[in-house]
Amino acid sequence: MSSELRSRALKALNKESPYGPSIDLSKFELGEVELGSIPRLTIDEIVRLGGDAARRVGIDRLDEASYVQINEALLYRVVIEDLRRRGIIVMSTAEALRKLPWAKNYYWRLLSVDEDKYTAAVEVYGIGQGYFIYVPPGVKIEKPIFTCLLISTNKTAQLVHNIVIVDDGAELNLITGCATSRRVRSALHIGVSEFYVGKNAKLSFAMIHAWGKGIHVRPRTAVKVSEGGTYVSYYVIYSDVKSIQQYPKVYLSKDAKYYTASIIVGIGKSIYDVGAEAILEGSNSSAEIISRVVAQDEAEIVARARIVGLGPNVKGHIECLGLQLSPKAKIQSIPELESKTSDSRLTHEAAIGRIAEEEIEYLMSRGLDEEEARALILRGFMTVDIPGLPVMTRKVIDQVTRTLSTGRFM
Repeated sequence: MSSELRSRALKALNKESPYGPSIDLSKFELGEVELGSIPRLTIDEIVRLGGDAARRVGIDRLDEASYVQINEALLYRVVIEDLRRRGIIVMSTAEALRKLPWAKNYYWRLLSVDEDKYTAAVEVYGIGQGYFIYVPPGVKIEKPIFTCLLISTNKTAQLVHNIVIVDDGAELNLITGCATSRRVRSALHIGVSEFYVGKNAKLSFAMIHAWGKGIHVRPRTAVKVSEGGTYVSYYVIYSDVKSIQQYPKVYLSKDAKYYTASIIVGIGKSIYDVGAEAILEGSNSSAEIISRVVAQDEAEIVARARIVGLGPNVKGHIECLGLQLSPKAKIQSIPELESKTSDSRLTHEAAIGRIAEEEIEYLMSRGLDEEEARALILRGFMTVDIPGLPVMTRKVIDQVTRTLSTGRFM
């Protein structure tokens, strides 16, 4: 850590975020973790260490390139030989900063270390964990790289800094699962992520969250998409959580494209403040932000989306649809459009409602019982077809969606 970064971070440790409930960082173990010597573990051993959290996000799929971290310890990292020969790098950010002199050029470049107290905490108290992934120019990876960030201990503050670089003309399919063991009653996860998509490159990113009632989550993400590049993202949270607040920003250059879809299933007394912002800087850039929100029990959900048109001939669309399944649940949809050019084409659609009784009655008339009818309607509502999503990613998302539509929320 440079003295300049540390100084800025220290000054921001009390700086609140404009969104989401405030968290008292002193209630969690900060700066008290020592890595020590981490042995190589089998997948079964990792699953046992992480409890059921691992399987909740598909950790048993680890058979290719993978990165697994439990609390602050990197437990498992593998890059198959074929990818290694092609120059693929998968390691912790701390290791990358030690071994790769050029890695520092991507460290705190898209996000500000003093953005709020959560980014500051990662720099001041973190130990440089989180994943670092690099794909060289022109290299296209068909099978996904799987990363998993798990919390298995009470009062843990998991502070990670992830960096992903997909160089010019390259392609990467990345699936990240984040979860806690069910026995964890209170914990904090702060994930700083900086993603770089090169010229005519493509990054497909799916993130699956499965937390718990006492967990606070504060992702901080920024993405830079260079000329002609494509960034496709899919986000799913299907568990209760104390609170989560994330608002990733994506900066798009000339002819760059951004597609994102989020599925937020709110249960219990959880607070979800989730959204995305696209800044269309270059000419002919485009963005589509889609969200499906389901709220039951006493869940509170704020779904944000913002598109800013700066360059000429840009276009963007926001679609936010919500289903309120309980009278005590709350959904707030906040779509924002801002244009600074005369030829921007920006649109939005937002709607909040309930499952129509006539739809249930129609399906029951076709032979389904009421529970089956509701499950079928929910599955259809939560299914989003997003362009450019890889086949493997679709399979993972479909599996999660089928579970959600049964009403057996994790």
